[in-house]
Amino acid sequence: MLNLYRRGVLGVAALEPVSRLARRHGWRLGARRFVAGQDPDEALPALREIVASGRQVIVDVLGEYVADAAAAQAMAAEVAFTITTLAQAGLAPVVSVKPTQVGLALDADLAAEQVRALASQAEAAGGKLTLDMEDVRYVDATLALLERTWQAGAGRTSGVLQAYLLRTPTDLETMLAAAPDPVALEVRIVKGAYAEEPSLTLSDMAAIRRAFMDLAERAWRAGAQVNVATHDERLILEAAAFARGAGLAPGKLEFQLLYGVRPKRQRALVEEGHRVRIYVPVGRDWYGYFSRRLAERPANLAFVLRGLVG
Repeated sequence: MLNLYRRGVLGVAALEPVSRLARRHGWRLGARRFVAGQDPDEALPALREIVASGRQVIVDVLGEYVADAAAAQAMAAEVAFTITTLAQAGLAPVVSVKPTQVGLALDADLAAEQVRALASQAEAAGGKLTLDMEDVRYVDATLALLERTWQAGAGRTSGVLQAYLLRTPTDLETMLAAAPDPVALEVRIVKGAYAEEPSLTLSDMAAIRRAFMDLAERAWRAGAQVNVATHDERLILEAAAFARGAGLAPGKLEFQLLYGVRPKRQRALVEEGHRVRIYVPVGRDWYGYFSRRLAERPANLAFVLRGLVG
């Protein structure tokens, strides 16, 4: 049922009349509640408010699946501008990048060159880069891109794993083996939000939750930092309980939550002593991001409504 729901929502969102209508009116009607700005300067007040509250930020410069090398280079320039803007504003430039937005689907060498430059720029300014994980067609290439980035000297670059994919436990082992130092490894774990073939994924929510925690515990046993990126209260509580029970060192658990969704819960986690980082989308290409949030599971519709009122 979960896969059916996800595929249905994404299928409707991909319809040209729906997409056209949403892109035309969505920003005015409420997308701005979940996207901090259409450029980094516009987003700065929201970013400063988050940091002042004791939370940290990771900025997602929206965009994906570029059509040609020129578009990939333009997107990389936009990410570079965002890193510069954050650094000049006194904010650590922690930035998330989708590999296809910098050309991975076109040319792996082009993507590697651009990611290396962006990661080096971010690290030199006291920040770091995360390579998002996209649909299953790009998992192998993204893992290879992450390894190439580490080999180029950008050791703080982190990756993402999707718990609903059946292949992900093996992907975690690949990541651990490739990491220059597993103890310094940082990995974000998400449930997963792309419409994949049912044979490739777990469809039962209980099974996805188990897979999520299995991945987190395996990464923790290897010494890695795990960024628990979910609004699922069961997983939040289970991750926090594991961290206490295992006596994890400070900094080995970070909760990463979405901008505009359940801000009161975000602040409560800070008050409980947890490190919390908010995933803040910025940019004009917001429609695909927003569609995937709705498609993750039916309960996310409730998250959207609760996010409107805090």
